[in-house]
Amino acid sequence: MGVKARHKQRWRTRELLALTLVLIMAAGAAPSRKNLLTNGGFEKGLSKTDEPVGWHTKLTGVIATPQYTDPANKKGRTGIVHFRCGCGHDWGTVRPRPMLVCPQCKHTNPGLEDSGDLYQRNHEYVRLVRGRHRKAIGMTLPKAVGRAQGVRVISKLVTAKRGEGYEIRVDAISAGPHLRVFVEGFIRQAQEHEQPSLSEATKPEADPHGHTHRLKRVFRKQINIGTPSTWQTFSQRFVPREGYAFDAMFVTLYAYHPGEAAYDNVVLRQLSPVERQAHLKQKKAAKETRLR
Repeated sequence: MGVKARHKQRWRTRELLALTLVLIMAAGAAPSRKNLLTNGGFEKGLSKTDEPVGWHTKLTGVIATPQYTDPANKKGRTGIVHFRCGCGHDWGTVRPRPMLVCPQCKHTNPGLEDSGDLYQRNHEYVRLVRGRHRKAIGMTLPKAVGRAQGVRVISKLVTAKRGEGYEIRVDAISAGPHLRVFVEGFIRQAQEHEQPSLSEATKPEADPHGHTHRLKRVFRKQINIGTPSTWQTFSQRFVPREGYAFDAMFVTLYAYHPGEAAYDNVVLRQLSPVERQAHLKQKKAAKETRLR
């Protein structure tokens, strides 16, 4: 190879390296458009369980029931507690982990609180309606429901990456109900130190999604939407602080107070490195301003 050819090849190599660097930087700066939620626009209709594909509307809770030596008079506590589903199913003496499906009523327990049977009829107040563009998730809240527990729609569990940032964005409209959207973050826990209850261990249908780890909630992010009378878009970015990082998450669409409401175009996406740094810088500047 002559001197001129080697010189030309050297320049081509430099150009390729420069182009590669530009592409890498562009990839880091470009925001991810991938929606981590399945069927965030509710266009896929209903699943085999008559719930919107990718979402849970058939919900339940648990209630901790003490065991007594004299159960008729509720006297003489033994120290043993049974966890019962809102439908009455006995999960046993170990609290069922979040997102298990009750083998009796087939409803999902999100594990947010011991709500018993408060949400046992939740699905009756949820339906697919005409949305901002096409379909949306609609909620009808009678007075008895709107003034008490409200109505929830919960996404399937999504895998998260510790230390990353995310954005939740949603379209919403309300004729009465107050709307809030939550992102619930969970860490996965090993369960070698626990003996699973007999019911949980022998009912594989209780874990149709293969959630093999126990989950502990460590994070919650909220968008307080309010009562928008026309379709509006709301969004919030967040980066969990150290000590609050999580491995999995789901989105809760919530409404309370009587009336009708709807959600559409729900997007949960990961921030790019540039967006993450910009968000942290903005939060730091806002905090310094408040402390002055």
